[in-house]
Amino acid sequence: MSAEKPDYTRRQIAKRCILLAAALYIMTIGISMSKLAGLGTTPISCIPATLSYSTPLSMGAWTVIFNFLLICIEAAVLGRQFRPVQFMQLIMAAAIGIFTDINLEVFSFIDPGSYAESWAWCILSGAILGLGVMLEVRSNILVAPGEGVVVAFTTRFKVPFPRMKIVSDTSMVITAVILSLAMLGDLEGVREGTIFAALTVGIWVGFFRKHLGKAADRFTA
Repeated sequence: MSAEKPDYTRRQIAKRCILLAAALYIMTIGISMSKLAGLGTTPISCIPATLSYSTPLSMGAWTVIFNFLLICIEAAVLGRQFRPVQFMQLIMAAAIGIFTDINLEVFSFIDPGSYAESWAWCILSGAILGLGVMLEVRSNILVAPGEGVVVAFTTRFKVPFPRMKIVSDTSMVITAVILSLAMLGDLEGVREGTIFAALTVGIWVGFFRKHLGKAADRFTA
């Protein structure tokens, strides 16, 4: 997976930025729904979610802080290979955090009354997140911090991207579990829904790529 991007016209860049912004907003709808479902969030969001349960800061605020940390790790790993344009990931980090808090308010009506209802919201959140991820990838304008740090390790240490992605997600889940047990004495923000998301979001990405990928490409052409 390469960080290199093809040359685009200004019009194409504008379209791709619009698609990226829409993708980030859709992704945070899925993230917010997954938290409100109460079965745990996605691996990339489980640390901010866990910290939001045990501190005064919101999940969105912790998302910004966490993504900033990921960008710092990315820069440290890549060294001179880290290009200044990659600092634009800070804008993405801020957008993801702000959108997350907005959507937590918008969808605050979600209050599952049963375990089955929690799963229904969890499954729906995964589908929505998959759509957002597909559109983010299709925009092909900037790599999100969560993927950027994986690309950094892949580039520096020549580890296959899928393997490094598994290591990254697993590390985040383990860290969230430790934080949750240490700070809350229970599992909050990381539960069975986290594992479910890790296993199924990629499937949803493939589904939406097959059915909507060409439409997204036509928009950005």
